[in-house]
Amino acid sequence: MLFTALLLLGSTAAAQGTLDCQTSQERVPAVGLTPNPRAVATVPLDRQRLGYVRVGGGCEVSRFGLESVHAAVMVQNAPDGEFGWRCKGADPAFVSNPAWARASVTYCKATDAAGANLPLQCTTLTKRTGGLLRNPVVEVSLTPTLVTDGYTVVSGGCDTSHFGNGSVHAENVVVSRPTPGGQGWYCQAADPPNHAQDASVEASLVACRVAPTAVTPKPSLQCTVTQGTPGTGAYPKSIAKGPGRALGGGCELSWAGNGSIHAEFMVQQGPQPSDGSWACLAADPPLISNPGTAKASVVSCGITTAAVPTPVPAPTSRKNPVIIVGGTMASEFLYLLLEARLRADGYYVEFFELPGFGLIDIREGAQVLKNRVSEVLLKTGAEKVNLIGHSQGGITSRTFIHDFGHKQVENMISLGTPHKGTHVDPLLAALLVGCTSQPTDSPICHQLRAGPFLEEINVRAADDAIAYTNINNLKQFDVFTDAATNGRMDNCDRTNAKGQSLKCNITVQEQCPLIFVEHIGLASNGAVYSGIRQALAREPIAFNCMEL
Repeated sequence: MLFTALLLLGSTAAAQGTLDCQTSQERVPAVGLTPNPRAVATVPLDRQRLGYVRVGGGCEVSRFGLESVHAAVMVQNAPDGEFGWRCKGADPAFVSNPAWARASVTYCKATDAAGANLPLQCTTLTKRTGGLLRNPVVEVSLTPTLVTDGYTVVSGGCDTSHFGNGSVHAENVVVSRPTPGGQGWYCQAADPPNHAQDASVEASLVACRVAPTAVTPKPSLQCTVTQGTPGTGAYPKSIAKGPGRALGGGCELSWAGNGSIHAEFMVQQGPQPSDGSWACLAADPPLISNPGTAKASVVSCGITTAAVPTPVPAPTSRKNPVIIVGGTMASEFLYLLLEARLRADGYYVEFFELPGFGLIDIREGAQVLKNRVSEVLLKTGAEKVNLIGHSQGGITSRTFIHDFGHKQVENMISLGTPHKGTHVDPLLAALLVGCTSQPTDSPICHQLRAGPFLEEINVRAADDAIAYTNINNLKQFDVFTDAATNGRMDNCDRTNAKGQSLKCNITVQEQCPLIFVEHIGLASNGAVYSGIRQALAREPIAFNCMEL
């Protein structure tokens, strides 16, 4: 028999009305463990008769230290029908892992200042990725009609494919959160550790309003999104608490190339009955120590008769955002100074660490970069990004541009990138990435040598409007590239809107003979940054050789 707990959460009173909310939970199985558990919590029938409507919900699955041997993969956490919320845990890749799942459903009733019921109406929208993708991303948004009719997003969730339901293994949901501007819900999934796969993800949102009534002044639902303090380390946890009743909330975890070595497992995302806050908890994959991050966000709402502004899309950044694409085996630490300089110049900045430390197929890394670009565009409302690629990061950036995104990039700046192939000593290549000049070498070894792959990605589309800037050292200062040979880009000079010629290939020592910056230092050198600043503004490059 299924276990159901009713948790009374009290009510939230606004100046002109009250939102009374309660939460029920349902665990499957009620006792013990079962393979791939699925629970659905439903608004009790007596509450439905009293006018309560489903507004949100959450999901929690067992993990190591909490009854099961390993953490289950949360593959369903979304609205179910009109009155329910579903929660499903699935086995990790190649691991049999009996577990439990606990679904929560939150339901509310609205009343005016006199205690009379107000008609609270909710609707659900969903959107799934088209087909199977690597590290899929999807966003569902309110229609213009719903926005005009006064609906606001109060909660949302994500379902992802799993064994027997579209993909080979269970895919990890790593981001489930409201979109900027409060008009949608965003979901992102990531590969299981060491198991690249194509998968799908579905985003769902619940939007509610106070239906038109004869009450004056007109009551409406007003919601805010509050971010929690990020949690870090092993099994990171984050709590978010807003000014009103928590109707829904989000959870963002680290994944490969974005803060941790592997994707964290989302094991709890839901309301906390004790204080009305929202919890986001992550766990390690099976048999892997994987310190990471977790960040919760909560949607809290109340009833008001004050004028509520119609939601508008999040404002775009003053400048297009910048993504720094690091080099082989390079951590974000090497780029902190570059990040700080860009932020001081007014740019939104994110760092992209090459998946697998840059030792995997470059095209796979470009696919992951594609997902990051999509996420940054959604976050900022921008239409294009600027890419700064250091060393192999420049090759990955150009692969992304060639394969997916030349219309999504404004400027592409490469630092110490071997566009025509590396000329690294064979012994060093063998030590660094295991390249032995044999046909059995991994794809990365062939891709970084002069040959068909680099020739292919160096061909640009006819409508490619990107401004390219390629900054390199003379050969004696750089073990990997030479500005005059393998570091050079072809046919990349441009003219800006002012009619000024934009030279693409820039050699540090030609402009600043006394600067002896090596390969890694290109990303932190002040004179080089003066050129990056000019490149982002599409101005001719004239280094400030005195800039620190």
